[in-house]
Amino acid sequence: PCKKKHRELNMRNLQKVEGMPYHTLKEGIDWNFKTYSDYLKLLEHKKLKLNICSYVGHSALRIWCMGIEAMQREATNEEINKMEKIVSEAMLNGAIGFSTSTFEGHNGYNGVPMPSRFASNNEIKRLIKAMAVQNRGIFMITKSNSSNILDIMDLVGDTKRPAMVAPILYNPLKKNWALEHLNEIRKAKKKGFEIWGQVSCRPLTMEFTMREPYMLEGLSSWKSYMVEENIKKKLQILNDFSFRKKVLEEISDTSKNKLFVGNWEKIILLKANNTRFKVFEGKNVLEIAKLMDMKPFDWILDNTINGGIDDLFIAELLNSDKEEVKKLLLHNDSTVSLSDAGAHLSLLCDAGYGLDLLGKWVRDHKIMKLEDAVYRLTAKQADICRIPKRGRLVPGFYADMMLFDPKIVGTSGTKRIYDLPDGSSRLKVEPIGIKEIWINGKSSMDKESSGSLIKSFLT
Repeated sequence: PCKKKHRELNMRNLQKVEGMPYHTLKEGIDWNFKTYSDYLKLLEHKKLKLNICSYVGHSALRIWCMGIEAMQREATNEEINKMEKIVSEAMLNGAIGFSTSTFEGHNGYNGVPMPSRFASNNEIKRLIKAMAVQNRGIFMITKSNSSNILDIMDLVGDTKRPAMVAPILYNPLKKNWALEHLNEIRKAKKKGFEIWGQVSCRPLTMEFTMREPYMLEGLSSWKSYMVEENIKKKLQILNDFSFRKKVLEEISDTSKNKLFVGNWEKIILLKANNTRFKVFEGKNVLEIAKLMDMKPFDWILDNTINGGIDDLFIAELLNSDKEEVKKLLLHNDSTVSLSDAGAHLSLLCDAGYGLDLLGKWVRDHKIMKLEDAVYRLTAKQADICRIPKRGRLVPGFYADMMLFDPKIVGTSGTKRIYDLPDGSSRLKVEPIGIKEIWINGKSSMDKESSGSLIKSFLT
């Protein structure tokens, strides 16, 4: 839900937390809706080819009921009452569930935590109960680094509604963290709770500049840089020895699970604005620092201060160990559905993760049978989310089908294109090996434009 007076705040939050260009949002969003019911009518009016289901988002819900104070404090009892009513009405009108985030890296406008991060556990519990108004709905949470599966069980309580927990990614400095979470989910199921761990079949790879390095924005020690808007003052902060010391200590703290764990060899300089460092393009930060006889963190901050704030880097952050990721993909309590396909679009592109599962993991690594992979991408998803008549090719179900060549199915490498509403760039991958797609029994393609339509569906 979104009131007209809150459009600007919601767009600014999306700009920060999901890496969506502000002017793209400004030009591209169709605001002919306020409530969830209005939103569904808008989608139907557009006659979209894709099937869509969505959650009621906690942060937008709080802004509707609390305005800017949603990013300042816990809600009052009266405000929670209003939120409960909206959630229940949305569920009665077709929402699939309720979603929230407590993740430390989710910060909105001016680096202030997203509204959902200010919610009390009591608020979240009450909204889950409001979601379960028809004894249906799935609870989705992007959880904080400090919370565990017992905390999720406490939130779900006696509603016993299914819960989707993200992100479950392999961290090389906390090698057992992801698998332990999935094993805790298994124990929770034995106690009557249905919980699923969202896992990804792709490494978390991200392009970034030091103007807004997303991988560091979950660190409490980085906040002073993140919230400062004045560039000159931002650079002064980077030059402060005590600031550097605190950030480096937090990066090196292995007791906390986080996006970046100090593996500087995984950060590669793609494009340098300083001609002096053009020779370093393609090298990782650890290599560059050794050549400069410096520590990696000092080099990247010094480079930022000396004209490199918009230098382009790429980082492979988490989920890159084949054998460890394999364990997560094969775990009975995981679901291969974690993707930021529509977010951070100038930094990464997760579109086509399903094709990666079919190609890289099934054909190349042979970790499971093709039929099992198809089940995990289709019927299993429909069952978890309780989407009727989807995910299987049986009489009476909708005919959603994709014809692909298992010998070549997969995705291309990423490329940068400039096709957003305001001309901004995004990263894109091309699908490989797709022959045709049917949605609700109708082909998504015509003979003249089959190739371009397939590409649009998968990106």
